[in-house]
Amino acid sequence: MKVIVKQKHKSINPPCEFELPEFCVLTGKNGSGKTHLLEAMASSAKTDIVINGSPKNNVRYIPFNGLNPNIHETCDPNTITQHVKNTWKQYDMLKRQGGGNKQYVLQRINDENMKKHIEKTIIETHKQFDQLTEDDFADTFDISFMGQNDFFTAQFALIFKNYHRRQEENSINEYYSSKGKTVTKPVLTKEEFNDKYGTPPWEFVNKILLETDIPYEVNSPVGTRLDSNFIFSLKDRTAGFEISSADLSTGEKVLMSLALAIYNTGGDNGKPDLLLLDEPDAGLHPSMSKKMVDILNKNIVVENKIPTIISTHSPTTVIASQGISIYQLIRGDNIPTKISTQEAVEILSSDIPFLKISTDTRRQVFVESKYDVQYYEQLANILSRQYSLNSEPIFIPARTSNGSNCTDVIEVVNSLTDNGNDQIYGIIDWDTTNISEKRIIVLGEGKRYAIENYLLDPLLMGLLFIRETKVDVSDFSGLSVDTYSKVIYLTESDAQIIVNKVLSDLGLLSNNLI
Repeated sequence: MKVIVKQKHKSINPPCEFELPEFCVLTGKNGSGKTHLLEAMASSAKTDIVINGSPKNNVRYIPFNGLNPNIHETCDPNTITQHVKNTWKQYDMLKRQGGGNKQYVLQRINDENMKKHIEKTIIETHKQFDQLTEDDFADTFDISFMGQNDFFTAQFALIFKNYHRRQEENSINEYYSSKGKTVTKPVLTKEEFNDKYGTPPWEFVNKILLETDIPYEVNSPVGTRLDSNFIFSLKDRTAGFEISSADLSTGEKVLMSLALAIYNTGGDNGKPDLLLLDEPDAGLHPSMSKKMVDILNKNIVVENKIPTIISTHSPTTVIASQGISIYQLIRGDNIPTKISTQEAVEILSSDIPFLKISTDTRRQVFVESKYDVQYYEQLANILSRQYSLNSEPIFIPARTSNGSNCTDVIEVVNSLTDNGNDQIYGIIDWDTTNISEKRIIVLGEGKRYAIENYLLDPLLMGLLFIRETKVDVSDFSGLSVDTYSKVIYLTESDAQIIVNKVLSDLGLLSNNLI
């Protein structure tokens, strides 16, 4: 993502432009400007956020100590009934005034949620606009049409009661149908009901709480009367006591908030384009820091494609973030710089005497020559943009001269390993005979002679020439595609045409396929 700060905000001064990955940890000493930068990024008036080439304005900023779950715990079922009636009355009145004209009705409704309810009802009932009934609105009602949509808010009492109401209505209709009585709507089997309305939400929430190591489970309205109020509560799985969400510990509130966020990603409840969290770990026990990072990475960033930036002063959180990009902000410098986990820990613990924390994830990788060092460094750099690497490879030539010898790599790695170094590896070319063993990795074993056979792959070279307009597509006679944008449709015979031409033009065409 690209960040362009265009207006001064506290200690952050423009021009300030930089790029960050989809998930990163921002750290630095007190007063370095981390909070100021996150605040600036949250303001569309002060900062432009561009993600995958598209400008984004829906940025959610959670300030320090701001991760508190907002759970609505009480529901009167009459609230749902009244909301449906209000929508129906507004629709029916305007429909009559406008002669059944859809645009006339929608233009005169100021409530966006009411508009969404009407449009959803039209789509799901497949009826003409002027043919909708009050029952249709009741059947398509969604909790998101009530109140504010927010990533960290859950109207669990309403959600649970609405699902329970539909369950009970279906059961009543099933009973009436068995007695030969008229039913208000078609009876659904259990499978049909789950397909239409999803699994019981209390089961889904309990699954999330279990996965996030929150020691509570939620209650459900099953067994209560259709028209009775429902009060949401949490129950300790082990001790059995009940507790309000307001009485959770600080750490539990953080994890519960993240659980709500995971729940809300299943719908359109205020899902942000970018999530900014200022020290969300401040109230967490160190053992919970890794759980927090794992939840954010797996459930928020990877599964739901919500880019996330967190700030921290905690070495524990930094250590728990291995494989995730870590950036440092220095006072007076508005642009974050990428640093290693070890560097971040040293920055955060530098003034604490007698404290030494080692999180060195660097791996020394010996290769055959200084040229191989350049090749592998570039390849690792490219891969790190797409994937989070669990360790940082440091490529070293096995010999300092201009020569290249796989034997040197094997001897150096074996010698260092025998002397107790467990962070040493070696990469050598196949050369038609080499075999991977222990800490020696053979590149392209059984497939390609050397690394150059990958870097100078004639198919990739041909595609590069086409992309950079060094060679016209028409020069590759017989191709089934005519532009670079269509290369994803290349057939095997197309690929062979490109390979043959590149090798022929270079005077390398032969029967040697290695």
